[in-house]
Amino acid sequence: MSFPAAPRPMGYQPVPSRPPGWQGKRIVGSVLALLAAASAVTGAFLALFIGELRFRGATQLKLTVTGWDLSAEAATPGTPTTTFGEPVRNGWALGGAGLLLLIAAAVGLAAARRTSTPGVKFAAALLTGIGAGFLAATTLSIFLQAISLNESFRPTGAAQNFADVAAIGRLGLGFWLVVGATVLAVVAAVLAASRGRRAPAPPPPQYGYDPITPRYGFPAQPPFPPQQQTGPPAAARGEAPAPRREEQPGS
Repeated sequence: MSFPAAPRPMGYQPVPSRPPGWQGKRIVGSVLALLAAASAVTGAFLALFIGELRFRGATQLKLTVTGWDLSAEAATPGTPTTTFGEPVRNGWALGGAGLLLLIAAAVGLAAARRTSTPGVKFAAALLTGIGAGFLAATTLSIFLQAISLNESFRPTGAAQNFADVAAIGRLGLGFWLVVGATVLAVVAAVLAASRGRRAPAPPPPQYGYDPITPRYGFPAQPPFPPQQQTGPPAAARGEAPAPRREEQPGS
């Protein structure tokens, strides 16, 4: 059994509901967050910093720092190399940032629907912002570590007086992947926090008469339409018009 729809007030148009579909900005933000997570995790396994010790232009020792290990490699096979201390394992921080961005991408995809609730949209913006901030802090930490390694990877003592000995340090491919992931994450956070297109405002009510609302707030009813005359006018039928009643003074 179906019930008829409730009538709406006269003169008002129906309020438009949220249009179904997806919000393009949030979909792009989710994709960027996913790419940022993949780039951050991949960069942790590649070289973040590379240092080379050269003698007369030939590389004698190569130092490679990743997010998980620090290794030294001599140019001459069989030459023993030893590294002192434990490296800073930035891979854990990069992996944590990648996990946050992965979760943010999934929630952001759910928030991309126009029918999603404000709570889901807020959660997507919050998770993406936290992941982007954490990744940016990790990137800055890696950059400061690279500066410290570059300063410490220099000849000392008598070796620094020889022009034939030189130390060259540079940032590796993994670091630039992490920087690119940070940029993508920041853009994804901005898109996740942006508002989508709102539904158009309802048009103003249109009346075919002058609406007058009584003082007690009851809606005014439209006037009755004038009665149409079915026959020809009285003059056309040869009939005299009805006499007008003259009002007596004082009545």
